Amino acid sequence: MGSSKDVMDLFAERDIRQLFSEYDGWNIAPVAGLPSTQRVYRVNRVIHGNWGPQEVAFITVSFDPVPRDETINALDIVPDGQNPRPKKYLLTPQAADTSMVPPHIRVLPMNAFAFADGKLVWLTKKKNARRVLTETPAAA
Repeated sequence: MGSSKDVMDLFAERDIRQLFSEYDGWNIAPVAGLPSTQRVYRVNRVIHGNWGPQEVAFITVSFDPVPRDETINALDIVPDGQNPRPKKYLLTPQAADTSMVPPHIRVLPMNAFAFADGKLVWLTKKKNARRVLTETPAAA
């Protein structure tokens, strides 16, 4: 039986696979050689035909209310290979405070997790599920 961390990783990978579909030619693989606390994935696809240039992106995953510096910095230390400008993404629960994320990293909200009252909650479609507001209403 796996730990809850394993299940959370599966949900994160599912979100990544929905955003970067194999149907659209994306290949997804974890990046090796990083500290075990860092979840970083490399996604790539060939743009034109089988021998064209590749589109490459790196995605790091955070389950923290405010993403840690080491999580964000993991995107800057991954080897780029031959691609001069890989895209960089941070996958984080909905309602996380991403105000400190640098502008060159795009934030992707998770479908399965959010923060409500400072706690990480699983978003489910079950009958008694909690509703989480991801945006604050505008002040009148």
